[in-house]
Amino acid sequence: MINMKSIKKCIALIVVSVLISLSMVSSHAVTRYFENGYYYSFLNNNAVELVGWDYRTSELPVPSALNGRPVTAIANNAFFGDQNLTGIDFSSASNLGSIGLYSFANCTNISEKLILPENIFFVDICAFEGCSSISEIEINADLHTISAQCFNACSSLNYVKLNSGLEEIMSYAFANCFELTRIDIPESVSYIAESAFANDSNLTLGVYYGSYGYEYAKERSIPYVLLDDVRLGDADGDGYVNISDVTDIQRAVAEMDTLDDLRKKAADINGDGVVTIDDATILQMYLAEFATDYPIGVVTAQ
Repeated sequence: MINMKSIKKCIALIVVSVLISLSMVSSHAVTRYFENGYYYSFLNNNAVELVGWDYRTSELPVPSALNGRPVTAIANNAFFGDQNLTGIDFSSASNLGSIGLYSFANCTNISEKLILPENIFFVDICAFEGCSSISEIEINADLHTISAQCFNACSSLNYVKLNSGLEEIMSYAFANCFELTRIDIPESVSYIAESAFANDSNLTLGVYYGSYGYEYAKERSIPYVLLDDVRLGDADGDGYVNISDVTDIQRAVAEMDTLDDLRKKAADINGDGVVTIDDATILQMYLAEFATDYPIGVVTAQ
C-alpha cells in the first residue's frame, strides 16, 4: 500500500532540492544591463565591465563610461567569435584597465591595426587568439606581461610594436603567426617562453646588444637585428670615423680580429649583412673625400 506521507515527504525534498539549485544558479548569474548599444555588468558600485553590444556598427568603439560609471574592464568571452566585428577603437576607453580571457578570440574579421592604449595594464590569456585578419599590433599599454596564447594563431599578423616597460612574453604568446616578420624586443624584457614564437618561420627579432632578447635570439638561432644606435663606419667604437676603423675592418677580414655584433653593425658600410674588404674600400674612399652612397659617420639604428 502506498504511503502518502512518504510520497509527500519525497516531493517536499525534491522541491527543496530544485529551489537550492535555482538559488545557486542565480547566485552565479551575471545581470546584464543595456545602454546606448552596449551590454554591461557591475563590477562594484563604482565601475562596470563591458560584456557585449548590439552590432549597430561594425567597429566597436569602447566607451569610457556607462550608466555614469567608468568602464574599467572587458569581460571574459565578451566578444568571443564575433564575426560582425571588423575593428576595435580604444581611443575613448580612457578608464579601461583590463581585457579578459578569450574576450576577442576568434573574431576573424577584425582587419584594422590594433592599438592598445597606455591605460591598459592587463590582457588575459587567449584574449586575441585566432584573430586571423589582424595585420599589425601596436602596444602602448602599460603591460608587464604578454599573457599565454594572447595573440596565438593571428595568422595575418606581420608586425608588432611592444611597449617599453614589458618584462615577460609567455608561452605561445605570438605562436603560429605565419606572416610575422618582425618584433622589436624592449631592453626591459627579462623572460621569453621557449614557445613564445613557435612556428613563426619568417620572424626576425629586433634586439639590443647584450639584452635578454639578444641572448634569446642567439641561443635559438632566431634571425635578429640590433636596435642599438651606432655611428656607421666607427668599427672600433671610439665615437669617431677615421683610418683606425679601416684598419679594424681589414684585420677582421683577415681574421686577425673578431668584431662583436655592435662593431660589425658599424663596419658593415654597404649594409649587405657581412663585413668584407668592400666595406674597408668604401670607408677609405670616404676618408679620401670621394663621394659615397652610404651615410658614413651618421648615427643610425636598423
